[in-house]
Amino acid sequence: QGSSKSLDGQTLSANRRDLLPPSIEMTAVLVMISAFLAECTVLSWGRLAQHEVKPHVKPHATFVDRWGKWTLKRAEASIFLHHLPQSDVVACGCGKCGTTTMWDFIYDKTFGRPFNYTGEPYVQEVTSERWEGKVVHEKDSAKQAEIMGRAYSFALIRDPKERLISAWKSKIACDSALYGTDVGTRDFFVQRLLQTAGMGLHEDMHCLSLEDYLEALAKVHSLRRERFLNRHFLPQSSGCFFKHPPEKWSKVATVSDVKAFAELAAKLGYQNYEAPTHEHASKSTVSVGIRSLELLDNITAHEYEMLGAFLPGQMVTSEGLYLLEKHQDLEETPSWRLVTSPS
Repeated sequence: QGSSKSLDGQTLSANRRDLLPPSIEMTAVLVMISAFLAECTVLSWGRLAQHEVKPHVKPHATFVDRWGKWTLKRAEASIFLHHLPQSDVVACGCGKCGTTTMWDFIYDKTFGRPFNYTGEPYVQEVTSERWEGKVVHEKDSAKQAEIMGRAYSFALIRDPKERLISAWKSKIACDSALYGTDVGTRDFFVQRLLQTAGMGLHEDMHCLSLEDYLEALAKVHSLRRERFLNRHFLPQSSGCFFKHPPEKWSKVATVSDVKAFAELAAKLGYQNYEAPTHEHASKSTVSVGIRSLELLDNITAHEYEMLGAFLPGQMVTSEGLYLLEKHQDLEETPSWRLVTSPS
């Protein structure tokens, strides 16, 4: 007698199989197919690159997780435009660019005293009562254009690759002891990133390796959802510069640019200037493998195209294993050093 192999590898007699009612046979096949697909979509780290994206999920789709129901929202509205009418200054910065340092600096020069509060609302929450109405969050496009046409505008930027690695260390990394990762919010950032990437909810995943994090970001970009990323991962081209490119700003600088902050202090009406202290930088190093380097190149290409002329220097890439060194000293620029030659 003939035989036929089913999806689960079991041999079924041809005669017995012919006796099965069509509806039962079809149900059995569908169950096996469903089980097979479910097994294929279980995330096992190191295989994230092979996980299939679900492009049919539209940007306005609603997601549900342990933090509640949420939808993809454009992040640039929360970043732009913040205006200080008293000095007619616009200030803007991306997540992980040193914005805490920038707003601490602006607060000190605006009020003549440091921001000595603890706990929420933090200094970056510029519309809170702690700012006493000194900063206006203007959302109207016409008014934004009018303000940008006359005000002194200051935008803070950072090397795109360094920034994404910094965001991973701060929000996503598994080795919290080494990188100082915020474990209290890590689950939230991991789950929201995976859902934005169309990978579904995976509550057993509490952190990501650097490569898996970059794979998820790459999938977000492939779906053209980068504008919906959290501000810590949002491309700089989709934040301060979404409506007004760098060339339209009075000053575009990194947090290490002492002269730029001296200029900002003068525009705020403060002549006795001291360089800001940036304390969020990590001294730990990160190994960047070939695949991670490739992903970083692809993800940040547009940012370098837009910001290249305004950056003090950028990583020169080639095959091999790289080590990222980050400095706490504002006078130093980040360096990228080849530590292992390609085999």
